[in-house]
Amino acid sequence: MDSNLRRVYLTVAIVLFVLWTGMLAWVLKALKPGIISFVSAPSPQIRNKIEGFTPSIRVPGINFSFYHTLPNENFLRLSKKYNLLETTLRSLNQANDNSQPEAGTTLIIPSKDGIFHVLKSGQGMADIARAYGISLKEILKANHKRGDADLQPGEVLYLPGATYLPRQDVKWLSLASLEIQKGFIKPTTGRFADGFGPRLHPITGKEAFHEGLDLAPGWRARVVASQDGRVLFAGLKAGFGRLIILDHGNGLTSWYAHLDEILVKPLQLTKRGDLIGKVGKTGRTTGPHLHFEIRLNGIPQNPLLYLVQ
Repeated sequence: MDSNLRRVYLTVAIVLFVLWTGMLAWVLKALKPGIISFVSAPSPQIRNKIEGFTPSIRVPGINFSFYHTLPNENFLRLSKKYNLLETTLRSLNQANDNSQPEAGTTLIIPSKDGIFHVLKSGQGMADIARAYGISLKEILKANHKRGDADLQPGEVLYLPGATYLPRQDVKWLSLASLEIQKGFIKPTTGRFADGFGPRLHPITGKEAFHEGLDLAPGWRARVVASQDGRVLFAGLKAGFGRLIILDHGNGLTSWYAHLDEILVKPLQLTKRGDLIGKVGKTGRTTGPHLHFEIRLNGIPQNPLLYLVQ
């Protein structure tokens, strides 16, 4: 075969290869839904039609991906497709009510089997461990957590060795009811000026643990009872200034500090949403705001785990 003919064959082969590759890419794009991968890092924003939640995913050692469902796909088919248990997909996507995803639903796909739980306000680590029948120590270890102070509502927890809980299971119902039982409302309007946890103290400049939330709606803004309760304390307390403490039973109390005015008396019963005081700047503070705490058996808890608003 002469060199000219060889060049012609080579050119034709290259053209055919390019056309074949282009057609293959077009077919894959048309048939496959988009998958966006991420690795246990910044919390993604996920649109999920099953329950409308936006989970925060940061589970050590587990990778996740998004999957956009096609018509007629269900959890059983997807579990086979990804070589996972159906219960894994249902628990992670909060579909333990036997529902099926609609076409176009964004599902979260983990890299390994297991039971997951999306944290709701009012639920603590001990509550979750009790409901799923596993040790609190195992949950803390698997998720690199120290306790409830590290949690945020909407966060995904991996539960090694847990039993899958369908929505009709009494243990699930008990766990879900905590959101209602412990559901506290925001005690005043305005922005969150400071959060729960370690911070630089605004007065001393030294690192200190902030045991509540600071809200800054403005001087003499309304302060309401965050939950039904009885007035345990209403008066002056060192550092807190004018302070109200409400007792909600079962060891739970809420604290409302730096008030300008107190509108309740000790032993008075209050309902959630009742006006109890006005925002001020009494006590150790740099300006008018409400310092709000929730304590369990005297130990400060992250209020965001209890707020439902």
